[in-house]
Amino acid sequence: MENVEIDVSTDEVNPGFIIRGGYENIISNKRLILTLKRLNYSTKDNTIFIPFREETQVKILQEIQSLFTKYELTSSLSRGVINDVQGFDRENRLFEEFELKARSIRNDEFQIYPELIENYRSFKNVLNETLAENLYPLQELSSFHMAFAQNACNFAVPGAGKTRIVYGAYSYLKSLPADDAKHVDKLMVIGPLSSFAPWENEYVACFGRNTTFQRLSGDSSISKDKKLEHLYSGSPAEVTLIFHGGVDNLQRDIIAFLKKNKTMVVVDEAHRIKNPEGVWGKSVVEISKEATSRIILTGTPVPNGYQDIYNLYRFIYPFKYKEILKVHYQNLEDMTYNNLPDSDRVQNLKENISPFFIRIKKADLKLPPINEQTILIDMEPYQREIYDFIETTYINSFSQNPSATVKDILNKAKLIRLRQASTNPALLAKTLRDSLANNEFTGEYDPNSRFTTYNDEFINDSEFFNKICNYAQFETPQKFIEIKKIIDDEILENNGKVIIWTIFIQNAKELQDYLYKHNISSKLLIGEIEQIERETTIRKFNDPNNLDFQVIIANPFSVAESISLHKGCHNAIYLERDYNCSNFLQSKDRIHRVGLAEGQLTNYYYIISRNSIDEIINDRLRVKIERMEMIINDDIPLFNRINDSDETDIIKDLIANYAKRS
Repeated sequence: MENVEIDVSTDEVNPGFIIRGGYENIISNKRLILTLKRLNYSTKDNTIFIPFREETQVKILQEIQSLFTKYELTSSLSRGVINDVQGFDRENRLFEEFELKARSIRNDEFQIYPELIENYRSFKNVLNETLAENLYPLQELSSFHMAFAQNACNFAVPGAGKTRIVYGAYSYLKSLPADDAKHVDKLMVIGPLSSFAPWENEYVACFGRNTTFQRLSGDSSISKDKKLEHLYSGSPAEVTLIFHGGVDNLQRDIIAFLKKNKTMVVVDEAHRIKNPEGVWGKSVVEISKEATSRIILTGTPVPNGYQDIYNLYRFIYPFKYKEILKVHYQNLEDMTYNNLPDSDRVQNLKENISPFFIRIKKADLKLPPINEQTILIDMEPYQREIYDFIETTYINSFSQNPSATVKDILNKAKLIRLRQASTNPALLAKTLRDSLANNEFTGEYDPNSRFTTYNDEFINDSEFFNKICNYAQFETPQKFIEIKKIIDDEILENNGKVIIWTIFIQNAKELQDYLYKHNISSKLLIGEIEQIERETTIRKFNDPNNLDFQVIIANPFSVAESISLHKGCHNAIYLERDYNCSNFLQSKDRIHRVGLAEGQLTNYYYIISRNSIDEIINDRLRVKIERMEMIINDDIPLFNRINDSDETDIIKDLIANYAKRS
């Protein structure tokens, strides 16, 4: 029988195997052709073409050989295929050795490798020469791991200094000779708009000098032509900043940029690209194939489940992620819902991915102490009357339905209304949609907003609704008065600064007006404030010597990620809180993070309306935080073990608390 030769195409655009010889025997074998259809074969000039991708080349070759053996066809490999297979085997052996070394750095045990000791010395020398400030030991180890691995995830908790870790690794890789395979000379950061200014500012802080930056998102003055001019420039800016959601529209142009420039691509707050079928995730993974170095940054790698890790590893190793994970996406989903975190399957996953990530935990930071004060206040008469009326109405509704949960849209809306009444009854005059922050472009999104279709029962009582609409004529919310007292007595008295956190946008505006009438200037950090204005506000607020204003009023859904306020502010007041533990802890991290002076005390004030839903939320948050502190010490903490969106116990506790008071 005629020998069949398996050759490899030299076309880099359309790689594939070319089958020469035995054409008639193959084409006439209907069962063989049926199988080859699955491999997307095509024919031309009495040859058969079977396409492959770089990561599937060996697997498809093995399938072809197996098929030919099954149907008794004698086959041989061309010299090109033999070279590719040998190269693949060699790469695999080298990769296995590389994994061992990367793992040894991660575990701070790399001293057993003389070449790594020498690498570390070179790395340290570069950092000493290029960085204006030293990294602390764990940052330095993380940065060395990142530089060595070249493609890595950093899962350090918020406030650990991930930006500086990246700049350390980038500095080293940039110092390598231009012909070194690891050399980079450009940095591209894909992140939320709020991360742009921190990346720019930290560059100056790290290197003691400025450089050229180009933003491709977040500024309406940046035209499509200007973006393309940068991406196709012969001398582009050193650092490119682009919003997660902006990658899709520029995907082809970014790929062209990466082909021309040896670039480290960093995805900041990378949990936003966790969905492998989402537009953001697909486009970011696609451009990663042309990056010289790929870095993932997120403190919450698996917010919803172990399946969230899938796209992160697709990004850092687009051609090898399956070999690293050793499980399919569906297996990861199954592990989320059917395995305990200490199960063998989960432990095996951690072992598989561990060479390529490093995590700095909260306890590792050894931050200065905090002081937390829970301040109970009594409502004024009008507020008490309004709150009691609404609470009684809702409690009766809850009690009639013993299985009531906050998964029910109506019940969720009622709880939001109770939170508003416990803080400022004037909020009840507006629809829920008008009270909550949403910005589809920036990704700032209050999850409560999906419950805004509810029609309030109390609106049907015209006399009572008039009391709500006219509330501001009779009373100032007691929480506003207490906040002013704290600012006067404890903040301004000591030339300090404070950030006030509020969930509701109208609260932010009304509190700002109230403070202004009492000669206290403040700035807002909420979704409707333009990005440039936000950055100016943060820059001035972070300057300890700038006292133009000493108060910021912020919404956690607008300022939850990527922003550091610890340089100028050591006080936070919570006007109200929801029961989302993750958002609450992230807001605390804005002012309690690496870089604080030794012994610097950070103060948190929680304003609680007595005999209200505030007390329930405060108690539930305390329980959640205790559970989360145990989870957060895991290498890949599975936060969905704390369900922040379905807190059914709130309703149960509210009913019990009401009964006790009644």
